Amino acid sequence: MSLQKRQKIKILVRGLFKTYKGEPFELTDGQAEIFLAIINRNYKWLWQSAPTRYGKSDILAMALLYLAAVKKLKIPIVGGSEEKARKIMDYVVAHIADHPLFYQGLINADISKIEQLKVSVSKNGLRWYDGGWIYITSIDARQISKEGESVVGEGGDVVVLEEAGLIKQKDQFSKVVRMPEEDKGWGKLIMSGNCIENSVFETAFNDPLYYKVRIPLEQAIAEGRFTEKYLEEKKSQTTSKDWKRYYLVSFPEANEFTYFKPQKYEFLPDELKYYGSVDLALGESAKGSLVGITVIGVNIKGQAYEVWSQGEVIAPDETIRTIFNLPYKFERFGVEAVQFQKYFLKVIEEKSKQEGKYIPFVGINQSKKKEERIESMEPFINTGQILFKGDNELWDEMQDYPEADKLDVLDSLEMCWRQIGPKKFDMAFV
Repeated sequence: MSLQKRQKIKILVRGLFKTYKGEPFELTDGQAEIFLAIINRNYKWLWQSAPTRYGKSDILAMALLYLAAVKKLKIPIVGGSEEKARKIMDYVVAHIADHPLFYQGLINADISKIEQLKVSVSKNGLRWYDGGWIYITSIDARQISKEGESVVGEGGDVVVLEEAGLIKQKDQFSKVVRMPEEDKGWGKLIMSGNCIENSVFETAFNDPLYYKVRIPLEQAIAEGRFTEKYLEEKKSQTTSKDWKRYYLVSFPEANEFTYFKPQKYEFLPDELKYYGSVDLALGESAKGSLVGITVIGVNIKGQAYEVWSQGEVIAPDETIRTIFNLPYKFERFGVEAVQFQKYFLKVIEEKSKQEGKYIPFVGINQSKKKEERIESMEPFINTGQILFKGDNELWDEMQDYPEADKLDVLDSLEMCWRQIGPKKFDMAFV
């Protein structure tokens, strides 16, 4: 983008839009590039992405509001779900009171109370008497209001596919492709999202048909959108794959990352608080799977150590005996609270009281897939926040992931760490 065009866009936005503090909105160079690409009718097929928290969604919303209210275009915002589509609509509504051009002529809006306009207008669709229209819909089109009917039945001058990186199925995307209408000389499709591999967003990135606006992390830093301290804190708690997807704005390649790089310790400190967990094998459906048991110790400084772990094919009664024979006083001991495991939890609690062990067992609900839960451990393992004995089943599972045949001890490690570290998943205490 030429300097002259960039300056014109910045002046336009400064005059029409405000920050949440009520000050004129000042675009960075990258944000100006995003805004211009959206309102340029010559870019019929537009792909755009930027580091997370860069402000891409806010800029997208402002540009769409400008096209609907000023250029009188019809704009459906399509998401894989209503929630994804509503995210952009919330940004649109946040700017509706920024300038009279946006709220004058709105259907079913009381513009006599500008300060209440943001909370009184429909969050499903905005429509103007002279033809402009923004509405939300979704690929599954379930329970969407009449402002946004069905993705199959409605089209628009400019169609936005939000969070396109989450759309994996081409048949879903084919519904969106046929939506752009060229009656007013537009017929534009905008794909916006994060760089998640094996998605229609990645396919579009590799398609020369699309005009690409990609804001690299280096540019975002140079523009003052992030500080080095902020990024360091985020990186320490983000998997390498997600760092590439959401911050480096690049698609991970197959088998690009060795997920886990565990570090060994030389000796265990004397004073530790102990936490345990067990991942049970599930009958015939899990024939050959191991019972994973892990014990983590945490010192006064918060450093975690693998104290003991085991992965073996053993029966429930033997599992109970193994746990009862562990020579540690536990702060908590986690057991999955679903299906057979829930029954096992009840049994082991009762036996613990009968034997005078009084181990504080807790039930853990699993709301995420096993692989996703395991991969959430990567930043904590790779930065040495957990240190390991090494040369055992757990060590082998970490070394071989994601190609490991067994993940049972690694799964128990995640359950154990969840009781200590950041609570990224639901945990129920039973």
